[in-house]
Formats: sequence, structure tokens, C-alpha cells
Amino acid sequence: MGLSSRAASGSEHVDECSVVARTSLVSLRRNTYWNIAGMGLPLLGVALFIPTLLTSLGNQAFGVVALIWTLIGYFGLFDLGVGRALTVVVGRQAAGPQNDGIQHAIWAGLLITTLTGLLGSALVWVLAAPLANDWLAIDPAWRADAEVAFKISALGVLPTVVTSALRGVLEGFGRFAVSNLIRMAFGFLMFGLPVLAIALHGPSLTWVALYLIAARFLFCLISFVPLRSCFEPATSWWQVKQQGRSLLSFGAWLTITGIVGPLMVYGDRFFVGIATGADQLPYYAIPQEGLLRLLILPTALCGALLPVYASMPATALWADYRKHRRRIAAIMLAVCAAAVLLATPVLSWWLTPEFATRAFPIVALMAAGVWANALAQLPYTALHARGQTRITALFHLGQLPVYLALLYWLASAYGLPGAAAAWFLRALLDLVLLQLAANRLFKGKQLDA
Repeated sequence: MGLSSRAASGSEHVDECSVVARTSLVSLRRNTYWNIAGMGLPLLGVALFIPTLLTSLGNQAFGVVALIWTLIGYFGLFDLGVGRALTVVVGRQAAGPQNDGIQHAIWAGLLITTLTGLLGSALVWVLAAPLANDWLAIDPAWRADAEVAFKISALGVLPTVVTSALRGVLEGFGRFAVSNLIRMAFGFLMFGLPVLAIALHGPSLTWVALYLIAARFLFCLISFVPLRSCFEPATSWWQVKQQGRSLLSFGAWLTITGIVGPLMVYGDRFFVGIATGADQLPYYAIPQEGLLRLLILPTALCGALLPVYASMPATALWADYRKHRRRIAAIMLAVCAAAVLLATPVLSWWLTPEFATRAFPIVALMAAGVWANALAQLPYTALHARGQTRITALFHLGQLPVYLALLYWLASAYGLPGAAAAWFLRALLDLVLLQLAANRLFKGKQLDA
């Protein structure tokens, strides 16, 4: 009787575990789909609005708009890794029996990002004048307008950084639907609002920047709404201070990655603009912008996996890691190959045959780099989920001087295709280093590989 009872109890336990596993799988798929939607809808904005922007502004002014997009996105690094840290911290505590520290972690994250966002805005403001007048080869007719636009863009650093923290909290709670609905709306408007500004006010970089920054502030406020219950007065500012230290400890090395990583992924546009002139930048920036969107699938999956991997046992994590690595490699190889095959006809139809011809070598090289970058996201996520932000930061610090030297040499010798080749080689090196680090992290778990 006792044996039968234990057997029944064991059967119930297995069934319960199966239900939990199935529920987790369903949640992971759902969250991944939401991430795909959140990053995918802006592609519609790219397809609809970039031809109009390029025609209305010309290469010179469009290059400045592309730099404004990059500038605001890049200086989002001033969140000091707090957004990603909040995803991990909230994910762990929400899955545990006690979650008293979540409220204090949120307050700590908001205080940190507000202060660093103000610092970032001040820095971009200072850089606006030299960017417009000295560093970039901008036509004199556009310089004054570009300087004002860069200064307005500086104001967008604060809402960008605070929104990053709020998104981290939402995703830590598993609220990927809300997070991505906000991302979808803003991502679409990022390309649509410049067209609206030009239609209402003419080809003015100042008005384009004003519309973009106003949208940043609006969507930052909207991001507070689903978390309003979390903003009751903190019960212990000592705990807020402790949580702040914990977030900064996690995010300190991540901040280095935040500084160096985007510089190597798409910050090369500034170097290309300086080396070749802003009028050549569209031939590089437009293919790069489109190809980076191919990373939607691995980015969406890894974003959903981060809070899961933060609380998953190591053995189960390694098995899941191998499964997703095989899938990402196969799917992204097909996607990148298709992008290369379709590049010339699509760009010829979308823009011009001359543009397609000049851009094709860049597309081919960058597609290979995107495949490597897609594979690198999984070990990057696993390392961060286990608190190994120091490793990824040191890798990126080591890569930066190598990449900049390679970029200078190849871009000087071969122009835009040379810059694209440097981008690909850097992505390949990053993949190799991260995979070696992941293998070391899981050492002893690969016996059945």
C-alpha cells in the first residue's frame, strides 16, 4: 500500500514536472514570437519610409539622420548595463519564494539610469558642434542645421536610458508582450516620423530630430504605465542602495561591452563617414541597417532565454544551449544566403540599380558577419545569465584595437567593401572567443555531446 502510494506520488510528480516543462516551453515560444514582432515591425517602417527620406533629403542629409539614429542608440550605453541586470535580477527573484527585493531593485535601477542619462545627454550636447563642423564631411549648407539636430538628439539620451531600465523590468517579469508592443510602435515611428516632419516642415534636420526626441519621451512615459504598481515608496533606502550596488556590480563590465560592442557592430558608420564623406555613407549604412534586422530571430530567442537561463540548472542549460545553437546555425545560414541572392533585385527595385551594384559587395561581406553574429548571441546570453559579464567585456576590449586597426587598413585600401570585410572578420573573432568561453563555462557538462 505504501509502495503503491509512493508510486502514485512519483507519477504525479513526473506529470507535474512535465506540465511545468511544457508551460515553460510555451512561454519561451510566446515570448520569442513577441520579441520577433517587436523587432520585426520596424522593418516595415524601413521599407516604407527610407526611399522617401533618401529622395527628400539626399545622401548628405540622410547620412546625418542615419547618424542621429546611431547616436541616440549608441549612447543608450549610459544605462551602465542596468537594463540587462534588471532582467536577470527580477527574473531570479520573481521565480523564487521571496521577491521582496524587486521593488528596491527597480527604484535603484531608475535612480541610476536617470543620473547616467543626464550625464549622457550632457556629453552628446558637447560633442554636437565638433561632429557637425569638424569631424564629419558635412556640406556647409547643412552644418548649422546638423549641429542643432545633434543638440536636440542629445536630449533623447535620458529617455532612451530610462526606457532601457523599464524594459529590463518588464522582461524580467516575463511581460514580453507589453515590452514589445511599445518597441513595435516606437520602432515604426522612428522611420515614419522623419517623413512626417519633412512633409509638414520641409527638409529640416532640426524638425526631424524634434519629432524623434518627442517620441522618445512619450514612449518612456508609456513604459511606466504597466509597472505603476511597482512604484510605491521604497520601504528601505538602505536596501535600494544595496540593490544599486548589486546592479552596478553586474552592469560594470556590461557597460564596457555597451561602450565597445555597439562601436564595433554599427559605430563604424562614424569612421566610414569620416574616411569617405557623409555622401558615401548610405551605400554602407542602408545595407548594414537592413542586414542587422536579420538578427531578429536569434536576438528574440536569446532575449526570451536570458531570464530563463538565469534560473535554470547548469546541466539543463547546457542541453538546451546545444539544441538552440544547432537551430540558430541552420536557420540563419539559410536566411543570410537568401539575403545575398536577393540583394541586387530588391535594392534595384527599392532604390536604384546603381545603388544595388555599389552596395552588393558590402551586402555579401556583411551577411557572412551577420551569420557569425547570430551564432555569437547564444554564448553571450548564457554567459550573462550566469553572471559572467567580465568575460565578454574583456573580449570586446581586446577586440577593439584589433578591429580599429583592421578597419583603418582595409577601408583605406579598399573603401567601403574593405570596411565591410573588417566588420565580418571582427564578428567571426567574437564568435570564436565567446564559444570558447561558453565551452569552459559548461566544462564537465559536454560528456554526452
